[in-house]
Amino acid sequence: MTSKLRIAAATVTAALALGVAAPMANAVEASRTPVVSAAQVEAVTNPAQVNAISTALASQRGEAVTAKAATNPDLLEAAKDIVAYIKKYLAKEYSKAKAAAKKGYAAFIKWVKSLKPDNPVRIVLEIGGKKLIEIVITLLKK
Repeated sequence: MTSKLRIAAATVTAALALGVAAPMANAVEASRTPVVSAAQVEAVTNPAQVNAISTALASQRGEAVTAKAATNPDLLEAAKDIVAYIKKYLAKEYSKAKAAAKKGYAAFIKWVKSLKPDNPVRIVLEIGGKKLIEIVITLLKK
């Protein structure tokens, strides 16, 4: 399990480094603006946070996914990991998340915004976008 987390962390680090360094190394256009990664990852306190962040980044590829029939298994797996993380590490927030999910998308977003800005669940859901949030809501409604 630890080796998987190390591999995931190394993959995220390499992707972020290449995402920024590769366009800068290409000197085709003199006036080219460098591409900056959309994710700003702060220091994490435990390996589960790295796993949650890396799965969200890996699942953000833009494939069409619906909340009821997820055609992207990576996105569904990321949503399951997020729900498991909420259940295990944020036990007090799990009931609030479930209640917000039952009320709908807007209530769930309000719950996500109520979390601290450095909370890994909030970071991952903000990076993952609407499709990931819809699948998490579907899983929490069950």
